[in-house]
Amino acid sequence: MRLVLLREIPPDASLRQQWDALVMRASRPQVFYTYEWALAVQRAYGDTVRPWLFLAYDEQDAICGIAALARGIAGGQVSFLSATTADYCDFLSQPEDKPAFVAAVLAELRKQGIGDIALANLPADSDTCSALREAGERQGYHLFTRTAYTCALIFLGQLERGKDGKRVAPGQKRIRRFAKAMVSEGPICFDHSRSWEDVAPILPEFIQAHVARFLEIGRISNLANPRRKIFLGELAKLLSERQWLVLSRMAAGKRVVAWHYGFQFHDTWFWYQPTFDSSVEKHWPGFCLLTGAIQEATENPSLTTLDLGLGSEAYKSKFANGARETLHVSLHRSGMSHWQEVGRYRIAEAARSLPALEKSLRSLRESIRGFRRRLRSDGVRPVLALGARRLVRVAWVRDEVVFCQWEGLGLQSTPDRGLQIQALSLSHLALAAMEYEDDPATLGYLLRTTRRLRTSGMEGYVLLRDDGRPVHFAWTAPFDGFHCAELSSALEGTPDAVLLFDCWTPTVVRGQGNCRTAIALIAERIKAGGKQPWILSPASNAAAVPGLAKAGFQPRYSLVREGMLGWGRITSKTGRRNAMRHPEASAPV
Repeated sequence: MRLVLLREIPPDASLRQQWDALVMRASRPQVFYTYEWALAVQRAYGDTVRPWLFLAYDEQDAICGIAALARGIAGGQVSFLSATTADYCDFLSQPEDKPAFVAAVLAELRKQGIGDIALANLPADSDTCSALREAGERQGYHLFTRTAYTCALIFLGQLERGKDGKRVAPGQKRIRRFAKAMVSEGPICFDHSRSWEDVAPILPEFIQAHVARFLEIGRISNLANPRRKIFLGELAKLLSERQWLVLSRMAAGKRVVAWHYGFQFHDTWFWYQPTFDSSVEKHWPGFCLLTGAIQEATENPSLTTLDLGLGSEAYKSKFANGARETLHVSLHRSGMSHWQEVGRYRIAEAARSLPALEKSLRSLRESIRGFRRRLRSDGVRPVLALGARRLVRVAWVRDEVVFCQWEGLGLQSTPDRGLQIQALSLSHLALAAMEYEDDPATLGYLLRTTRRLRTSGMEGYVLLRDDGRPVHFAWTAPFDGFHCAELSSALEGTPDAVLLFDCWTPTVVRGQGNCRTAIALIAERIKAGGKQPWILSPASNAAAVPGLAKAGFQPRYSLVREGMLGWGRITSKTGRRNAMRHPEASAPV
């Protein structure tokens, strides 16, 4: 066996043919093992990982083994190239060649000075596991194996048969209920796109729907990451050439309500990334799409299995009649590194049995990560100063909030850049999540505000450029009863007073007058509706009040909250020049 190490995956037709032929000879062929998958990963993530492709050749100079590994650009551990994108990863070879091939790869990694190897999503039933254990010991690696995921499977031949003798997918009643609920939209239909020409125009709508759906559940979709979007596009182009890609949609009339990006490979339909329109969530559209896919799979004689992939989502248990386990295998040359990983895993496992402890540890981990981000972005002194101010606030609090009323006085016009204000929607938030994926503060804002979309009495607004890019967000709510966090108190006012609050401009588009433009346009809308626009600002932000004046907001009064060790009071301050001309818009003292 002759071993060759390549530092990139070449666009080689012969390699592609031999690689995929070896995949097809595997005991359980997977689309994740193919040349196309590895090439798509390289094209999308080539600026962050460096492929380490091991090819083994037999005496006839034919490829008899493939290990698609990778290492970070800055070094570090070696892992499977497809570890973050594939449901299953493995060393490819015939069973009789596997021990020698794995041993040769580990020997070369040790020769290259690699001390840490992390192999994720290795199928537990793969013969690679025993080969790694034997070869790792000979090469001086400490091996640690733990369960990673349990992938739910649907064996189509085991499904119950209907009265007509055909296999029946679970959940048919749910589809009928969905069709009845959506009758005003039109009949329910399914379609599947396989060619790149058909997939290309659908892919952006699928990605946006996926990001929007994740925002709804308080998470940031991995499809907000530009590299992930590139990966899905490159993968679609490559797999569609072989008719392995299936982009499915379920529509009610002309309205698409559910999508699924998946694959039909060998004898399996892989359920990879589904999503649906959250506005019809109560009718279970994703559940219905999966039911339709299962039913179609039972009618395809070439398919025997529907693989629901990684994750333990509850809906999968309603369909699955089988499972396949994957492992995370770590190999360390250092005994200390080995036992540190074992210790971290044992602690994490113990924490999972105590939900409160797990939540506390997760919160602590997020706090530490946030502290490190602030150190990198702001430096040591500002972070220490912030910490000192927070300690002082534990004993003594003094917060002043200035309230400004809009009348258009002093309003400064802004250059016409095609800006327009619109009512905020989930689609706008999804676009922003993709546009500002590398801005943690903006992503945090988007997650926080998504929950307000379904809150009665509050209205969100977004300022859009002429190219559709969101550049500012703001919210309005009735002044009366609004809870002011800075004062820890509810405000009082008349029914015609409306408060603008929680304005946000993403970091990269600040300093362009977007906030001033947005709040002025929103205030004009409120005024046109017969209401009185107000806005508040902490007095500690010295530049805020002059900035608000440029948007037409004039300071009227301020409220001051003073407190010590939990006790406090609120007092009112009204300047002679800025005496509040509309006392009906007030706040408790």
